[in-house]
Order: sequence, then structure tokens, then C-alpha cells
Amino acid sequence: MATTLASGRDETPLGRPEGLPDGGRAAHRTQALFDGAGQASEKGGKGRKPASQPAATVRDQLLEQALELICKRGFNGFSYRDLADRVGVKTSSIHYYFPTKEDLALAAVQEYAARVARHIEAIDPGLPPRVQAERYLEPWREGLKTEKVCVAGMLASEALCLPEAVHSALQAFQGMNENWLAGLLRRARRTAGGTAGAQGTIGTPEALAQILFAALQNGQVSARLFGSTARLEPAAQLLLTAAGGTPPAAAVDGDDTADPAGKEHGHTAEPLAMAAE
Repeated sequence: MATTLASGRDETPLGRPEGLPDGGRAAHRTQALFDGAGQASEKGGKGRKPASQPAATVRDQLLEQALELICKRGFNGFSYRDLADRVGVKTSSIHYYFPTKEDLALAAVQEYAARVARHIEAIDPGLPPRVQAERYLEPWREGLKTEKVCVAGMLASEALCLPEAVHSALQAFQGMNENWLAGLLRRARRTAGGTAGAQGTIGTPEALAQILFAALQNGQVSARLFGSTARLEPAAQLLLTAAGGTPPAAAVDGDDTADPAGKEHGHTAEPLAMAAE
């Protein structure tokens, strides 16, 4: 189910739309996931909990590796055998935690959404709007260095083969991001004295937020296709400009030599790491 974008009151806490987990529920395992948990061994058979590791540890490792695979290959690009080999368990152990691949996909989207929600909520709304936009862009840029694309972007291309529960979680995730972006754009307008300013005549902050989020998603996909992080930067600069920045003069003048990699803003083009997995 799609998330309804917030109206004029961007000071309202983000919250989590239906379909996304409460941040506290996943928070207890977040640090281990980002630090990189070691591989677990498992001797149990089908329907039995692993004997050598706490249940949460094995489940967390499965979820972390599933996110890696989804971000790089998509939903149909890996099997339970691939996942089992990465974690060092039997496929029967995966079925214990995630009976079907659809269950795994839903849990992966919920975990990914919880991480993004924590990142967004940590951005101080009192900062200048452009600085807030820079903070928002950090994981987008960092993800490309490891050849990762947003989970929502990867799975949206496979929407027809995903169950309704995953659809709802993906829609809620996108709505959460668009809601935050719309709030940022409203704050930028207030900073500019109540005028649209650099946001132009596109329309409401909600409409522009949808355009910006779609541009960032496409920028990541394009960056992987061309093997260059520079492909994300035009969308990133569009967001920064809408948040109160000034577009490079070359771009305004229509100069074909405009800096698509954003070098003027400290972001140089980097080739993507296309290492074999």
C-alpha cells in the first residue's frame, strides 16, 4: 500500500509507514550488521535451530548476505544455495528462518528500510537545507563504491514476480523517502523567503520529491550500467540545487563541458568495482 505524503507540516516525525518495522525492533542487531559478522557454522537439520550459534546471529548473517545479493543481482539473481554458501550453513537452515524466498525478500526490505529510516532521522532538520541534502546523499554515493544499488530500485524492476506484502513494503519505503524530501524542499522554500527559488516551476514539493527520488534511483542504475559513479551526480546536483544550491555556470549556460561528475563539488568520477563475487 502506498504511503500518503505529508502535507505542509514537515516538523511531524517521520514515523514508519505500514509495512516497515519499528526502528527499535531491528536496532539491537544493527551494529553487528554494519561491523560485519563472522561466518557461522551450523550442524542442524531441517526444522532445527543451529546448535553452534545463537539463532539471531545466524538469521542476521543470512539477512545481511541476502541484502548484498539483492543489491547486486536482484530477487531472481540468486538462490538459497548461493546464500547458504556465503554464510556457511545448509539450505535447510535458511528455510527454518525464511520458509520461502518471498519471506526473505520481505525481511530484507524491512531491514534495509529500517537502516535508511535511522539515517534520515539522524539528519538534523535545523541544518541548512543543502547540508541536509548532502547528508541524505551519503549512502547513495557510498553504495556505488561497492557496486550496490538501492534495494527498492533493484526489486521494483521485478515487481510483477513479488508478493503483495513485498510490494507494500517497497511502496512504503519509497513514500518514506519522498516524504522526507518533500519536507526538505519546504524547508528550503522557507529559507528562500517563501519562494520556490531554485526549485523552479515544477509544482508542489511533493511532486518534485517524486522526481528527485526517481532521478536518484535511475542514476544508480545508470552508474552500474556505465561503470562510473559520475552517472549519479546529475541527479545529486539536481537535489542540491533544489535544496538551495546554485547550479554550475556551465550547466546553466548549456555548455556541453559541464561537470557531470560533480568535481566542482568535491566528487570525482570513479570506476565502479566490478569484482567477481
